[in-house]
Amino acid sequence: MMSLQNMVRGLENDAPAKQLLQRWAHDADTLRFWRASSNFVYTYANNDKPYFLRFIHETDNRIEQIQAELDFVLYAIEQGYPAAAPVRSRDGCWIETVSTENGLYYGVAFERARGQHIPLNRMSEEHFAAWGRSLASLHRLSESYAPRATPCRNWEDTLIWIASILQRDPGKAGLLHTLHALRARLAELPAAPGSMGMIHYDFEFDNLFYVPEEARYCAIDFDDAMVHWFMMDVASALSDLLEQESGQARLQINTFLDGYRSVKALDEYDLSLIPVFRQFADLYTYARLQRSIEELDESSSPEWAVQLRDKLLSVCDRIRERCRS
Repeated sequence: MMSLQNMVRGLENDAPAKQLLQRWAHDADTLRFWRASSNFVYTYANNDKPYFLRFIHETDNRIEQIQAELDFVLYAIEQGYPAAAPVRSRDGCWIETVSTENGLYYGVAFERARGQHIPLNRMSEEHFAAWGRSLASLHRLSESYAPRATPCRNWEDTLIWIASILQRDPGKAGLLHTLHALRARLAELPAAPGSMGMIHYDFEFDNLFYVPEEARYCAIDFDDAMVHWFMMDVASALSDLLEQESGQARLQINTFLDGYRSVKALDEYDLSLIPVFRQFADLYTYARLQRSIEELDESSSPEWAVQLRDKLLSVCDRIRERCRS
């Protein structure tokens, strides 16, 4: 989640989007806002073909992390993995930077993903199996991935960053204790070949588009990619289903896992680690949300930003409760 203050500034008159779009070939008057969360995302067209412009303020992400993400996506595509492809700018760059009165913005552009989005309530048994296969296929590729010039962020870097956020508020001592215990637990885990590598981190159905003729998914939004245990990806992908207690949810989870196992091994020990990785996700989400609301000036912010802040605070409250239990 980006800083809410940066979100307010970045959306004002769509100024950064308009400035960045000039760096890519495009059809006139096709720029449209799509969403803003971890990044600003706009749609546009070039020769009547749809594309996405994604950008972020310099204080919300590092250009090195964006390059590491693109390196991994390009590697996956080169290996035949279906993912939304980045697009070079007019000057042949993958990333463009523009300067504004509010600082620098880093922009990238992507082709539209192939396939169609399938909502969870419309996913069939085959959709769930394909979901598992698609994630396992990405992990198999990751096993052989050697990062290019830009080093990749890893789970330890992320824990250090989470600690830096929690330390700003002495009232979060309980969460810091949870974080230290989690770091110790992760440090004990086997880091054998085949268990770790570059992961997507957010391989949920919202970021997937089903390609029926290939019976697999095309993935988008690799911006959270990091070096981690592959089970972190499994736990993150299944997070919504794991919160449900219905028989249907358990069946869907098992179908996903069966699909995963058809490509890559997954044993009971791996599955026993899901609660550990869900705790990682909770703490990471908490820190990102806390950081996003830190500098919001309520007196000069639009009502939607204040309401969003309150919603994010409620999410943080729920995470604190889970960490106490």
